[in-house]
Amino acid sequence: MIAVLDGNMDQRSMMRQLIRFALLLVLLLPTFSSAQSQGDLEKKRTALDKQIRTTTALIDQAKKEQRVTQQQLQLLESQIGTRQQLINTMSGELRRVEQQILDDEQMVASLNEDLGTLKEEYGRMLQFAYRNRSSYDRMSYLFAASSFQQAFKRSRYLNQIGEQRQRQAALISETSAAIEQRVAGLTTQRSDKKKLVNDQLAEKQKLDSDRNGQQTALKSLKKEESKLKETQKKQENKRKELDRAIRKAIEESMKPKAGSTAAKTGKLDLTLTPEAKELNEDFVKNKGKLPWPVEKGVITSRFGKQAHPVIAGIQIDNSGIDITTEIGAPVRALFRGEVSSVIVLPGAGKAVIISHGAYRTVYSNLREASVAKGQNVDTKQTVGTVLNGDNGSVAHIEIWKITANGLEKTDPAPWLYR
Repeated sequence: MIAVLDGNMDQRSMMRQLIRFALLLVLLLPTFSSAQSQGDLEKKRTALDKQIRTTTALIDQAKKEQRVTQQQLQLLESQIGTRQQLINTMSGELRRVEQQILDDEQMVASLNEDLGTLKEEYGRMLQFAYRNRSSYDRMSYLFAASSFQQAFKRSRYLNQIGEQRQRQAALISETSAAIEQRVAGLTTQRSDKKKLVNDQLAEKQKLDSDRNGQQTALKSLKKEESKLKETQKKQENKRKELDRAIRKAIEESMKPKAGSTAAKTGKLDLTLTPEAKELNEDFVKNKGKLPWPVEKGVITSRFGKQAHPVIAGIQIDNSGIDITTEIGAPVRALFRGEVSSVIVLPGAGKAVIISHGAYRTVYSNLREASVAKGQNVDTKQTVGTVLNGDNGSVAHIEIWKITANGLEKTDPAPWLYR
């Protein structure tokens, strides 16, 4: 009976180690990647939840007006977009949980199969050990060897039998523990899935409510289309006036000194001091990381050309972004720099321009400016308070770049922290 082990002991021992290693590898890798994916989705969901709460508060603020405003409509549109993103994120979470459940169910089935095989092999080991338990059988087996080398190998095999039996028992224990862990995980995952389904259903109902509110607001505003057209013309004139004022202020701050080469050519002086160069580089490095200019707010009008939210056939050309915020909210500097200009716009509040090397950040639609020309400001320092106008409390933010070809406007949204 013992002699049967002669040719197979090393291979079987090696196979057990490989099975054990592969088993542990399979158990660990999905858990790690799943945790990463889950963390990303949860982080995104938390951010969207926060944005929805902010927008809801601003919508409630806008509803206090005696009439439906364009700002209210834009906030509802933003809310619908954000809530749809949240629902899509929940769908991603749901797919992840469903896939994890499927993977774990397959893993439990596979582990149970492996456990059955391990127990069978362990049973055969015990039977073998029982039948060859006497020292006489052991000695007979050794003395029956045809050479000293074979006797040595048989002695080593017999020692390996005991070690293998211990390893097999440990592997059975580990496999049983892994099964229990996976089964417990399945219970939690099924509970998570149920909650996700219910949360997603609730968000879809809220989305339907938002869309109904949007349609109601749109119908109400459509009745005032002639008034909206007049308001739109006034706003367009204010935009053009602001654009001219910003351009003039930047050009004046970049005027070359008399007698310089730039003065002779009539071009802007693009020379930057070492400090300005460093500031410029730091500003560029922080693209996508700049703080929001208001503590709580929602972008209700983006950069560039876009259709008017109510009037068909009319396009709005926005030189920056409009952020709807709380009444009287402080407006903060996006980055450290020097105030190059404070502009007063009759009927449109004030605007502050801050220099960051070759870049300028502009903060307009301010009721009051709390900084002065030539003043150094830090990141997130208050530069003024938002003006409450016909469309509510909206901070208008622009970013300009000074180049060899002139002044260029750039979309502020990608510069802000996301």
